[in-house]
Amino acid sequence: MSGSKQQIVLFVEKGAIDKMANEIQIDAFPPAKMASRMESVGVAKAELRANTMFALAVLAGAFIGCGAIFATVVTTGLGAVGMGFGIIKLLGGLVFCLGLVGVVVAGAELFTGNNLIVMAFASGRVRLAQLLRNWGIVYAGNFVGSIFTALIMLVTKQYMFSNGALGANALGIANAKIGLGFFQAIALGIMCNALVCLAVWLCSSARSTTDKILAIIFPITAFVAAGFEHSVANMYFIPMGLLIKSSAGAGFWDAIGKTAADYSNLTWGAFIIKNLLPVTIGNIIGGAGFVGLVYWYIYLRPQKVVEVAKEAAVRILVVDDDPDMIEFARTVLTKGGGFDVSSAANGEQAFEIMKAGPPDLVLLDVMMASPLDGVNLARKMTTDAVLSEIPIIMISSIEHSEYADRLPDDMQIPIDAWISKPVDPDHLLKTIRRFLA
Repeated sequence: MSGSKQQIVLFVEKGAIDKMANEIQIDAFPPAKMASRMESVGVAKAELRANTMFALAVLAGAFIGCGAIFATVVTTGLGAVGMGFGIIKLLGGLVFCLGLVGVVVAGAELFTGNNLIVMAFASGRVRLAQLLRNWGIVYAGNFVGSIFTALIMLVTKQYMFSNGALGANALGIANAKIGLGFFQAIALGIMCNALVCLAVWLCSSARSTTDKILAIIFPITAFVAAGFEHSVANMYFIPMGLLIKSSAGAGFWDAIGKTAADYSNLTWGAFIIKNLLPVTIGNIIGGAGFVGLVYWYIYLRPQKVVEVAKEAAVRILVVDDDPDMIEFARTVLTKGGGFDVSSAANGEQAFEIMKAGPPDLVLLDVMMASPLDGVNLARKMTTDAVLSEIPIIMISSIEHSEYADRLPDDMQIPIDAWISKPVDPDHLLKTIRRFLA
């Protein structure tokens, strides 16, 4: 009897393990799904309360400051022992990754990464006022967090470490950044935030913390090693140099063999005008333009447009085997958009309805008669000259189910937009209107 009991226990545990294996997904999200996720993240960021947004931005400034501290320490003295320029920059870049890892994994609001909110703005889900509000509050919070971190580091007198070599390195970094030309700083800012936003973009493919960290390392290491300019990092690097210049005692200057006069160009005015302003401009161009809008154009722009006469209602076919979902969609679409809504419970029934009278747009679930019934219907529609021109918005929760591993790459599903359940009514209406002429 005890043996039978042991067998039952083992059977239950094996079943639990099998179920867990089905539910845990390790494959990265494909690019089309990444774009949808980034759009939704942008909406959530834009809708944060101002005080929460500012507090998270202060944290991000401190996290980036910690990455800058790490990089300053690690690169101190390497040149004096004959280490090459490239290796020094590589090591500095690797350890600077700490900053963005903190932002992404711990949770914080970083101005440069938030340039990707432009994807939600381009889709009409975020207003211009919301976009600028987020950028303004987050930029201010990043500045406060960075300056506060620099002030703490001044009190630690870390600049005296290694007989003042660490402070000399911090001054050298700050002074070099002030010496950039205006348009040079813009160009370096463009390249920097293209890589930073690429790192954030890659993180949207991740399913685990490990995925996120690995996605961050190479782009961030590359921007630091290449000498590109990051506005928020410079909110720590340059003020740190300025604080050392104004506060260090004679012992420090004697130790490094220099005086404050040797850094006469290092001023607060030069920090703002010659570095922070052009670098910020470049960061916006590189992040919002070269990454955010490019990926919006590739994956989120409406590629099929429905033209309907003004006096006619847009005809929408809802294909879902859940009566509650159909009723929800019918209520939202008729009351909120004035659309003419019909429904089908499976792919076969939907195809017959469409052949009898093609709708203007289809809302399609994935899991119905079979786990991929909706995918099969979408593919079948591409074989028909008329039905292939109908925009398809796929609405499903399959990515959170045990069938997620069966879902093909979004690039292999002939759909035009994806909305994950549960569905936000406003998001649904805005997504539909993107396809209406």
